[in-house]
Amino acid sequence: MKLLTINVHGWLEDRQEEKIAELARTIAEKDYDLVALQEVNQTITAPYISRELKADNYGLKVLEHLESLVGPRYSYFWSNSHIGYDRYDEGIAILTKLPVYEVDAFYCSRHQKLDSILSRKILGVTLSYQGQLIDCYSCHINLPDCPGEDQLENIKRIVNRTDNHRLKLLLGDFNTDAFSDQPAYEAIKGLGLFDGYELAEEKDSGITVEKAIDGWSGHSQEKRLDYIFLNQKRRVLTSRVIFNGSNKLPISDHFGVEMSLKL
Repeated sequence: MKLLTINVHGWLEDRQEEKIAELARTIAEKDYDLVALQEVNQTITAPYISRELKADNYGLKVLEHLESLVGPRYSYFWSNSHIGYDRYDEGIAILTKLPVYEVDAFYCSRHQKLDSILSRKILGVTLSYQGQLIDCYSCHINLPDCPGEDQLENIKRIVNRTDNHRLKLLLGDFNTDAFSDQPAYEAIKGLGLFDGYELAEEKDSGITVEKAIDGWSGHSQEKRLDYIFLNQKRRVLTSRVIFNGSNKLPISDHFGVEMSLKL
């Protein structure tokens, strides 16, 4: 099973259209089963084209490019989390070519209003892969020391969202640096999660941010903020950072993580 997660910093990048096209080309080339995206923005003032989606929804633009390359192979799901930068509906998204049995969008945070940047919506889908159902979640989590929020409580809500014994995959930007804040990183794994990067038989440095970015001002050192966590130990063949300049051109202030699992 081939996975990709990346915080795309939607519509906040230079040459944004070029970078959308690069993401779509890479999805087509790599043939991912599931892609989890964070900071998937649309302009508040843009016209609606469906109940939630507006005409300039970042992920919808990716889908349009993707369909021009491979046809209508992927389904697209998006949910609004909060207002970002005073001008965007900032949401999370999933693209998948697998059959989808259920879609589940919910807040994992205590804050649950659009006007609070601390409001964190999670988008989950239950997929069918090789005869088994898998729960996959696109996640953008508050920082460990976020005032008014308990990061571990937020993540625990995702882990405990369903009481079944299915494999769960939590993909996304967890705003926790495994290098400089190892206690917070270990606490996340203490919720019963396995870091796919640690399980991987082949892997690279894991660095997904190499400079100071929004939310991490003053932290110019290299960081590992983006993860794919599993609730069960499974065989992970590879974990590689992508869109970092050496493995595809950068498309965001975050790099992505691509992972191959043997299920």
